[in-house]
Amino acid sequence: MAGSHPIYLFRHGETVWNAEKRAQGHLDSPLTATGREQARVMGEGLAHELRQAGYVPGEVIVRASPLGRVRETLAIAAEAAGLVHDDSVFDPRLREMSWGDWDGLNGQQIEAGWPGALATRRADHWNYSPPAGENYVMAAARARPALDHIVTLAAERPVAVFAHGAIGRVMRGLFLKAPAADILAMDQPQDAFFRLYGGAVARIKAEV
Repeated sequence: MAGSHPIYLFRHGETVWNAEKRAQGHLDSPLTATGREQARVMGEGLAHELRQAGYVPGEVIVRASPLGRVRETLAIAAEAAGLVHDDSVFDPRLREMSWGDWDGLNGQQIEAGWPGALATRRADHWNYSPPAGENYVMAAARARPALDHIVTLAAERPVAVFAHGAIGRVMRGLFLKAPAADILAMDQPQDAFFRLYGGAVARIKAEV
């Protein structure tokens, strides 16, 4: 599943709800000052990667989740990296997994409203769906065609993809053909991004 050029995969920078340990899913909160700085530094890191590989930033194809925290991250990172983008880059298949009725809540609030549900989810993390939300099976089903499309684009030019933690590790796992347990063990950094190329995934640290 490797194209002729690399795919660079990013998670959005830290948000207010990340800092408050709230589920976000399809809801949104703005980037924190730390998150904005992470986005800028990741953009600079991408610019360095592109220079090293001999690519012109303006020729990189961009694809992104349409959710607000990714739009904010993309705007900052793209300016730092020299990427060109417009509204055509947004793909709803790249949205984060929905927590459904739990979107916007912290763990204590979820436990209070649905006693024992978080423990049930931990016991079957891949298959468990929060009420009115998604599980990893559902997320993988929409991520796969999105990734296939991105891989097709990468046959022509490098692609920068801006998405989220859970959907990002699903895409990395699908790229590697990894089992569910390995995907669930993958990290979801906001201070690093990933290069998907040649059937392998490399983690690239962005120093803040």
